[in-house]
Amino acid sequence: MSLTVAINGLLIGSLYGLVGMGLSLLAGVVRLINLAQGDILVGGAYLAIALHGVLGWDPLWLLPIVAVAIFCGCYVVQKWLLNSLVTREPLALLVVTFGLSLLLESLYQELFGANPASLPAFWGDTGFTVLGVRIETLYVVAFITGAVLAACTWFLLYRTHFGRTVRAAAADASTARLLGVDVERVFALTFGLAGVLAAAAGVILAVGQSVSPTSGLSLLVFSFTVMVICGIGNVIGAVVAGMFVGLLQAIAGAVIGQSSTDLAVYVFLLVFLIVFPSGILKRRELGIR
Repeated sequence: MSLTVAINGLLIGSLYGLVGMGLSLLAGVVRLINLAQGDILVGGAYLAIALHGVLGWDPLWLLPIVAVAIFCGCYVVQKWLLNSLVTREPLALLVVTFGLSLLLESLYQELFGANPASLPAFWGDTGFTVLGVRIETLYVVAFITGAVLAACTWFLLYRTHFGRTVRAAAADASTARLLGVDVERVFALTFGLAGVLAAAAGVILAVGQSVSPTSGLSLLVFSFTVMVICGIGNVIGAVVAGMFVGLLQAIAGAVIGQSSTDLAVYVFLLVFLIVFPSGILKRRELGIR
């Protein structure tokens, strides 16, 4: 395996970190494992593809529009559907998000067809060489996007009033309600934030690879792998774990073959859960400091 493959794998893995970060936030704040997280990513990709067909803009210019649209959709789903189930058995939330995943897959297939689609961009197939290492521009864009959004998420959680309400709700929702925190609104905003992280990753990933209505499952496994490595509430750890997953994918593709990349992540996740069920990176709870 060449150094080029390893570096590009690390860079693209920052996007997996974004999706895993959203999954981790939902698990830590709402106590929800969102089985539709990968499908939300695919939705961001498809929305960008549709907007590009109408407006012809570069994907990076479309990203804010996609983020706002996905945020609004996720906010509505959490506020008007999932919030009513939060106090019930955890299995109810799991079943509903699974149903949401199936619904989104069917919707994508009806709107966009079953054939894979991708998002064109002038920076999608260019690159440059540094010290003999060929680096794809796409992967640099992916890394910058992941790093900026991760930094913004960290700042939002730990340096703003909204972040304090999120951490209060995560620590003890009942007590937070008594202190005047609108916990249901916090849950909805958190779900929207997780959707934005997934949608942003989807826009960039759609430039580098094709997406299909059923792509969400493998992307969900990648994000779940990130979450179990970094633990719940570890924003920076999610980026590191995502880069590791990207590197694992790159190694599997170079050594075994491109068709084995997803399988390598599945096997790693299974082994990791057996050996390190609590994760190996420092777990950081979202409680008030």
